[in-house]
Amino acid sequence: MKIHKLYGIGVGPGDPELLTLKAYKTLKGVDVIVAPKSREDKKSLALLTIEEIIKERESELRVVEPVFPMTKDSAKLDFYWKKAREEVLGKGVGCETMAFVTLGDPSMYSTFYRFLEFFKDVVDEVEVVPGVTSFSACSSIAKVPIAEGNEIVSIVPDVKGNENAVHVIQNSDSLIFLKPKNIEKIEDMLSNKKAILGVKVGFKDQEMLTGTLSEIKEKTHYLATLIVKKGKKSLEVKRRIL
Repeated sequence: MKIHKLYGIGVGPGDPELLTLKAYKTLKGVDVIVAPKSREDKKSLALLTIEEIIKERESELRVVEPVFPMTKDSAKLDFYWKKAREEVLGKGVGCETMAFVTLGDPSMYSTFYRFLEFFKDVVDEVEVVPGVTSFSACSSIAKVPIAEGNEIVSIVPDVKGNENAVHVIQNSDSLIFLKPKNIEKIEDMLSNKKAILGVKVGFKDQEMLTGTLSEIKEKTHYLATLIVKKGKKSLEVKRRIL
C-alpha cells in the first residue's frame, strides 16, 4: 500500500476554535485520520478536539487511534509501533490521503516526525500544517506576554539531571516548562519569580493560575504548561476555570 500524501496537522491546545483554517480545510477532505493516544482505555485528545469536523463530513472517513504509550521500555514501544503500522496500513487500503493529528504543533515534542520516519517507505508526499501551542494559549488567556523587546525565551522539557537545562534557565528572560514535574525544584533554581500555570488549556475543564512560584501549589498534569517570567513585578494570583 502507498500513501499518496501524508499531512501532519497541529490541532492546537484543545479548543476547536483555535484550529487553523488550513487544518480545518485539510481535515474535511482527507481519506484517513490517524489520532494517537497514550493508552488503550483512553480517547485521543487530538481526536476530541476535531470531533465536530468529523460529524460535519459528508464523504467517507476512516479513523485510526493507535496507542503510543508514554514509556522508555524499548520492547514495549517496538510492539506498539509495529501494531500501529498494521492498523494504519490496514485502514488505509485504497486511500490516497492521510492526516496525523497532534495537539499543539507537530514540530513541538510531537509524535508526528517519528511516525513519518516509521512510515516513510510508503509515503510519497508530506505536508505539515502548524498549530497553536499550549504556551501561546496560556499567555493569551493570562494576558501576559511571553517575551518583549530583546528578551530571550527558552523551552525546557525536563530539569531533572539536565545540565543544559540549568545553563538555559540561568541565561533566559522567560522560560516555558512543558509537563513540569516539580514546581518546588524550579522555584529553588529561580527563587520566587512570577509565573503562569495552565492545566488542560483549551479544554472545558481548563484551569489557569497566575502568581509567584511559591504561590502556585498545584499538582502537575500531563497537559500542564508553566511559564516563568524573571521580572521583579509579581502577578496577582487568580484561579479561573474557563
